[in-house]
Formats: sequence, structure tokens, C-alpha cells
Amino acid sequence: MKFHPKRLLRSALFASLAAGAILAAVAVGLAPPRSTPSSFERMSAAQAWSDLESNRPVGHLIRLIAYDPQTEPWLAIDRLERLGPPDQLYSFVASYEEMAGYTAKQALEKNGLSLREGQHVSAVIFPQRTELYPANARGLLQIIRAVEQEKGAAIDERLLDGANALTAAEAEGLQATGSASYRVSDFRDLYPRYCELARRFNCGPAPYPASRFIGSLYHDWHPLGFSQIEPARDPCTLPAEQYCAFADWATARAEFLPKFGSRAFFTRNLEIATIPGRILIDFDRPDRQIIPYIGATAD
Repeated sequence: MKFHPKRLLRSALFASLAAGAILAAVAVGLAPPRSTPSSFERMSAAQAWSDLESNRPVGHLIRLIAYDPQTEPWLAIDRLERLGPPDQLYSFVASYEEMAGYTAKQALEKNGLSLREGQHVSAVIFPQRTELYPANARGLLQIIRAVEQEKGAAIDERLLDGANALTAAEAEGLQATGSASYRVSDFRDLYPRYCELARRFNCGPAPYPASRFIGSLYHDWHPLGFSQIEPARDPCTLPAEQYCAFADWATARAEFLPKFGSRAFFTRNLEIATIPGRILIDFDRPDRQIIPYIGATAD
């Protein structure tokens, strides 16, 4: 793994831009990744799940893009212009702290993705300085509403119109963006309705126009706000009441922790060259190369 003057590392990092997955992590002004201290431990799934329950703030984000250097050279780290495709407004990212110490291949798997033979991984690690939306059902609806408002007449069919229109209480429940507002326990009464709408958006039968401007949702995504490693089945095949079932965190933990991957977030599709403190990495052996230690990160 080599450093380059503009924080470009030749090695490789995480997720599939072609598949629509996005992740991100780091702090402004960080020095190049340091040697991993002997006391450094990668985060366990149990700790990441606890952070999901409490919506612990994220200091640094990571965006990973798996690509074939022969057929998709435009996805190489030194050619990427934005976190996601040009027309996208909001992209998926993940917590850097949850990925540090894992190989790039393992990190992809924690985001519900797989690595094909011969693929490299481009990674963008950066500080969390803009609005960040946990990708649970509530956060997804906030993003959908923002896209439908921003795109105006370009959106000819809106999720949140007609029979899907929000009540005054449901709309009010989407206003806050503080960390505590994304804890499912804090909007428990509204979760079934928000999840029902998220399922309609995610599962069809036909895609809504707003989906063109949002990082793609795949079968690994769970409306509680996390990705799953090799889920047993496509959740869109489940009836709505099972898709949105949530008795309490203890019950959800028992069911999903064995397949839990990582927390998922949305951020604006940033222009990479304008992100302060960014670290860029290309993993050419992602099954062996590890997401590097970058020093202490803020809570």
C-alpha cells in the first residue's frame, strides 16, 4: 500500500458503485494512515449493533466501490469524481470505525456485497462534515421527500402523494434531524407506517422516479438501518407485516445479529475533490489488504 501526495493510496477499499453501494469515513487534516497499534481492535458486530440501537454519532465515513480494472477503468480511485453516479443526489456510506481492521473483501461483505474475481476496490475515507441520514425507514423517507421536493416537475409520480400521503403527525415526525430522532425507540409508534412506505418504495411493483437519484436499495438492506451478510431470502418476498416486524431491540438482535453487516447511512453525493481531509485508496488485492488504521477518531 503506497501513499501519494494527494492522499491517494494504491491498495483498495470498499463497495460497488456499479451496484450502487456506498460507504465513507475519516477526519479533516488527518495524516496518512499510521501503523496499527498493538492495542487496536477491530469493531465487533455486537458493538456495531449496540451503536445501531443508540444511533451513536459517526466521526468518519467510508465509501467503497468494487470494479473491474479492465472493463470499468472509470471507477478507479484516481478517476472518480463523486461518491456516486453523476445524477445521484444521495449516496450510501458506512461508518469507517466499523470497517477498520477488516480486509476490503470482508468490508464489502459487511455491506451485503460480494467481490468477483479480478476486481479491485476504490475507497474514499473522509470526515463527516455534512448532514448524515441513518438509512432506516425514517431516514429513507426524509431522503425521498427531499429528492421529490428538489427535483420538482422531474418527478411525475411521488411516493408521498395520494394514498401514501403523510398525516400531519407523520410529516412532523420527519422534521427533526438530530441524532436522537433516528433512534427507532424514539419514533416507535410511527415506525410501522414509515416502514410500510419504505417497503413500497423498495419493493415496487414498479420503481418510483425518485429512486434514480438515491443510492440503490438491495435485498441486504433492512429498514431498521443496516445491511445484512448473505440474507437468507429477498425481504421483498415477505408480507408487509413480516417485513416491518419489530417487537423490541432484544428480539431483533437475536434474529439478525448472526447476519448483521454494518450500519448504513445516506449523505449528499459529494464531489470528491472538494472533500476536506479525504484519503483515497485503491485496493488491488482486496482479499488480503486491510482497511487501514488512521489514528484516533472523534465520537
